[in-house]
Amino acid sequence: MKPAKPQSTTMDEQTFVPPTMRALYFSPASTAVTDHTSMNEPRMDSHVKFDTDFQTPIPSGNDYLVKVKAAAFSHDELRLSNILNPSKSIPQIPLHSFCGTVISTPEKDHWNPDGPKFKVDDAVFGLIKHTRDGAAADYVIVSEDELAYKPKNVSAAEAATIPMPALTAWEAIFDYAGLDTTDVKLGRQQLRVLITNARNNEVGLQALQLLRSHKLFPHSRPWICATCDAEDQEDCLRKEYNVDATIFAPLPLPHDYDLGSIFRKNRWDPVDVVLDCAGQQMFEQAHSPKVIKEHGAVLTAVDSTPAEARNPLEDDEPRKDGVLSRFILVSPNGEALSQISELVEADEVRGRVESIKDLVDGTDVLSSGAAGAGGGRRGGMMVIRVN
Repeated sequence: MKPAKPQSTTMDEQTFVPPTMRALYFSPASTAVTDHTSMNEPRMDSHVKFDTDFQTPIPSGNDYLVKVKAAAFSHDELRLSNILNPSKSIPQIPLHSFCGTVISTPEKDHWNPDGPKFKVDDAVFGLIKHTRDGAAADYVIVSEDELAYKPKNVSAAEAATIPMPALTAWEAIFDYAGLDTTDVKLGRQQLRVLITNARNNEVGLQALQLLRSHKLFPHSRPWICATCDAEDQEDCLRKEYNVDATIFAPLPLPHDYDLGSIFRKNRWDPVDVVLDCAGQQMFEQAHSPKVIKEHGAVLTAVDSTPAEARNPLEDDEPRKDGVLSRFILVSPNGEALSQISELVEADEVRGRVESIKDLVDGTDVLSSGAAGAGGGRRGGMMVIRVN
């Protein structure tokens, strides 16, 4: 194997990468009818398997090969992945938020003056595109824009929990909402944000931390209102995340619940952005003109309906009140993840590990049903320890 850059790598050229590896993967769903099946039999969904002899991926000239230390997932990620990414005809390795160590670098960078951005033995973390195999395996292939340097002050397990929810929150605030970040950062505009189900959802918690970052908002402190489904969460949200207002919103919402009336009763002005982490009725009620201002953004991280029902031809057509209503389709963003890594090292952002399981036990975790369920209480990231 070639070095990452001539005379600038600690990797021995004889480093052995085995032809096979351990991996968790979802077997293809059954679609064919054979002599042993009937047209009346139900179609079998894909199910997770553990293999100790899975083929090790071979990187192209543009990719890194990373030895995985830990991979993480949330309840919502697996649930939404099943809805938005139909079963494929080939095995698919899950878990796209990960932390690991660079093993080999892109061949195209080997002879560049500066070499590749990430060198062999660098500790990295990242988010892999959902169209590619994930990191529930000993090795994974990633591109440069899917990586950032791992924060030095957290464990591999905690680092693995950060990319997916933090990038979702980042893209909601800075990309989807279309904010004038210069005005916000310079204090010419106070951003007003509502986050629903904030305490029970990783995207919501990451958004709270980003919005309270002194590095991101040095001159203007955003006004934050957060809903919670348990009254004992209100003190936590105020003390730990310095939210300005809280709303008790038990999930599922009662039939007579009216978010707009609560805003009017408290004489709160409508917000610029709603980040919905509850879905369904709460997402619908967040569109009230009492809640969201004209030309604001109502964004959801958990309700797939806007993504499924949206007509691509109408993407650029604004609503009559100018409100943007979208499901957040998170994408890898190495530059944003690098900034998030700096915030972690500044102790302004942290991950949350709900549980840690070894790779060999991953089939039980991913097949239990609990991984893709949980209702409104979907907090915490579950970590699969690989190496």
